[in-house]
Amino acid sequence: MASPASSLRSVARRAVRSPELPGVLLVNGTLVLAVLLVALGQDLAAAIAVLVSAAAESWFERRSPLASMAMRQATAGPPLRFALRVIVAVTAASQFDDRTALYTFIVVALVVIAGLSVRALHAEYRRVGALKPMRTRHIPGDTTIVEEPPSRPVLVAAVQVAVLAPALLGAPWWVVALVGSAAFALLLLGTVPDLLESWRMRSAKRATGFTPQLRAVQKFLDEYRPEVVVHLSGPDTAAYQINSWIEALESLDQRVFVVLRDHPLFEKMASSSLPTLSLPAAGELLMLDFSMVKVALYPSNTGNNIHLLRLPTMMSAFIGHGDSDKSASNNPFSRVYDELWVAGDAGADRYRRSGMNIPEEQFRFVGRPQVHAIDGTPRVGDVEVPTILYAPTWEGVNQHQEYSSLRAIGVPLIEALLADGGVRVVYKPHPFTGQRDAKYRAVHAAIAARLDAAKARTGIDHRVVRGGSLTSWMNQSTALVSDISSVLSDWLAGEKPYAVFNHEGLPAKAFREAYPSSAAATLLGTEASGIGELLDVVTGRSPDQLAEYRSKLATYLLGPPEQRSLEAFREAVTAFVERSDAERAIYR
Repeated sequence: MASPASSLRSVARRAVRSPELPGVLLVNGTLVLAVLLVALGQDLAAAIAVLVSAAAESWFERRSPLASMAMRQATAGPPLRFALRVIVAVTAASQFDDRTALYTFIVVALVVIAGLSVRALHAEYRRVGALKPMRTRHIPGDTTIVEEPPSRPVLVAAVQVAVLAPALLGAPWWVVALVGSAAFALLLLGTVPDLLESWRMRSAKRATGFTPQLRAVQKFLDEYRPEVVVHLSGPDTAAYQINSWIEALESLDQRVFVVLRDHPLFEKMASSSLPTLSLPAAGELLMLDFSMVKVALYPSNTGNNIHLLRLPTMMSAFIGHGDSDKSASNNPFSRVYDELWVAGDAGADRYRRSGMNIPEEQFRFVGRPQVHAIDGTPRVGDVEVPTILYAPTWEGVNQHQEYSSLRAIGVPLIEALLADGGVRVVYKPHPFTGQRDAKYRAVHAAIAARLDAAKARTGIDHRVVRGGSLTSWMNQSTALVSDISSVLSDWLAGEKPYAVFNHEGLPAKAFREAYPSSAAATLLGTEASGIGELLDVVTGRSPDQLAEYRSKLATYLLGPPEQRSLEAFREAVTAFVERSDAERAIYR
């Protein structure tokens, strides 16, 4: 366990490196400085510090959003900060023209504090009140409800400076009153329209249950009449789960509608032509009429799925986000779906072995359309410096699902690959890496540093890839090093050499039986033992004795080659829609 001193040092280092620190220091540091200057009798310097602090509000709100949000949650938002500036200004009384100017300033400041408080109260209402945020793509009309009303940082900063400056610069009382009144009027002009907009939305919702924005979405659904809806929840790092399906969904003959339940996920969804709704609030989603939808596809097992699963008008299918031997691939929750879509026999066998007694008719074999673009090249010997792709999985939601090689052997593995000198290394970690365990982030940083140093030393273009499609890197690589995950199944579409980390330390036969996707792989043990075998194959020093097994394994995992296509996926969706027409039409 880390000592308190080391924890404080770590926090201090992170704070110093934070891009939000300058804004925090400008707004709050200058305010603290002003207090000290008043205590030392330096009223003019204190007045300048107060004005700098007020003017910096605009920069702080735009450049330090996390710090600004934290201060608002700690009830230290703009109203309190302005009130503190007013107190410092009043304390620096020698700067005022006379006592009348001081009293006028106090009255004006109190009125402006009230106006800022109304803005803060409105923002809090929008955050926790009945108006729920919503965002859309490719849905016409006004269909956006933001989490908070516009913060208008330039306006707020300008109003504060306008109230403070005349008084602190010794202006007469009537100038203080005139400029302060104009500043308050400007604040009202920027606040009242936002209040009225919230009032209109709340009134409409109170009267009909629908905000105008939600009504526009329903109007679009009524006109567009989607036949397929795709539903997904998760953090922004889960965007790959929808992004991997976009090409296949865009190829469908049916009209598709995407429903995302988290705004960060919506922001990270790749560009597409699919109408997309981001709506976290369950109550808002339940207001919408989806009776025209015939089938719902679910790429992930999340609790929010129940909000559409409850509707009898549509049939449901779990399509997953990859073929994998992980325990999540046979989650007991999967029994709630009308169909379980699997790529090949391996997917069905995982459920069969689970003891969940899932009927055979619940399986639909759809192949894996995402692998249609994966090439079988470059082969061993095709390039002078072959590329080895290291794509470890993340640490899992708990220790029982910790399949990753990253923390266990990541650094010695990379060192062994680099020491060979005859291969190029591309490292692409899972998007969730370090989400549960910070030690994974430390290992990730260590690997990135080693690859950067090796690139500078040798001139070989070693890479650390932090985003984008894995397929393009597979098509540049001769071999793969990975863990038990869907990456293995996708890789096997190219039937090229690969190595898998034996995370349980089982005997080879037992591990291959427990995790069939490793059946044609070189197995890696502790300290990356076994990596030499893969290097010998990739560099041509040894024959590729597992090549004959990879084709059979690919068919077992992904289905026959003719099913790994967009056309096969289109046929599967069409058949499912026809089944829904036959079995659920009564509910529509």
